[in-house]
Amino acid sequence: MARDCKIELLEVVEQETLVETQRELLIDVVEPDAQVADGAEPELLVDNEPELLVVGQESQTVLLDAGSQGPPGPPGELGQAYVEFPAAVPIGGHRAVRLLGGAAIYTDNTSLPDANLVLGITRGAADAGALAQIQFNGLMAEPSWAWTPDLPVFVGVAGVLTQTPPTSGFSLIVGIATRADQIFIGAKAPIVLQE
Repeated sequence: MARDCKIELLEVVEQETLVETQRELLIDVVEPDAQVADGAEPELLVDNEPELLVVGQESQTVLLDAGSQGPPGPPGELGQAYVEFPAAVPIGGHRAVRLLGGAAIYTDNTSLPDANLVLGITRGAADAGALAQIQFNGLMAEPSWAWTPDLPVFVGVAGVLTQTPPTSGFSLIVGIATRADQIFIGAKAPIVLQE
């Protein structure tokens, strides 16, 4: 530190003369804990100790302290993959749907042509012509559900989800119950049943 250097103070009558003198004379003596801002204008700083006078500073950026890695944050939610398509008719939430002419309609396990067309499960209700959000992967929760955890969830009649395996039409598992009010969506291959 340059505390050894003696700086003589000049008597200045006018403040304007002090500013001019300050711009011509730059002394680079700064306390170690002094905050230095990028682009700061020179100013007259007088420390309580008579031997330290900082007349000004050149514009520079100084790294005051290298940061350390903080603790990790809480884990985020699992990703949910969904698409949006217009609803062909008014559609309720949390029902299995497929596309017909680029618009979402309920799928039905009793309709064999629907077996390979199930797109996913609606995230909420949608009016006819409005965009329906259709989730095809990830966690989905609904407080009104009462699933038995660890059992599969099937497509039922008119897109209703059920844990009762179908006995006719086709059987398609669209997810697994992870809690009473939550399923993990992940469709399996449909199985056409004997009638």
